[in-house]
Amino acid sequence: MKTEENIVPIHANSFFSISRDGEFHQLLQYDYYDPEEYYLNLEREDFLKEIRKLWLNMQGFLEDETNKVNGSMVYPKVEFCDIQHRGRSKHPFIIWIITFKGDFREGINNYETKTDEEALEYNCYVTWQFPVNTKITKVDTKLYYDIFGNRIVFWGDKDMKIGGFERIQFELL
Repeated sequence: MKTEENIVPIHANSFFSISRDGEFHQLLQYDYYDPEEYYLNLEREDFLKEIRKLWLNMQGFLEDETNKVNGSMVYPKVEFCDIQHRGRSKHPFIIWIITFKGDFREGINNYETKTDEEALEYNCYVTWQFPVNTKITKVDTKLYYDIFGNRIVFWGDKDMKIGGFERIQFELL
């Protein structure tokens, strides 16, 4: 019998788009190796149950985090989840769309998060895109990163320690 126990995460990718009015939109994608093609062979009802489980699991992870914009708590919410394949049956990917809203102010703004520290099980890559005319003034993270104007690209390698307190400080010009 095919089980999900043999499914292995192999990569994570995320894209954040932040609007001038404080809306954060995230597309989170995990790539997997599924040697038994468990996801591919799910019947519709079981597929929908699996989506619901993945949706609720991610929402639970988000609720375990502390997220703040300018010192006020914000509450990320899963808006969508799906399992897809990119032409290879043993390499599914799962996507989540996550949103939240914070109140921005003139001058310096801060996004802060606190999560449990952990070692990455796979490589990851994250891009944050802020509104045009945003200056990134400070980044506190254990991940590697580069700043390209109003964008920040983060990445981490398997076994790298991540999490804890992280902050992005930025100014809307």
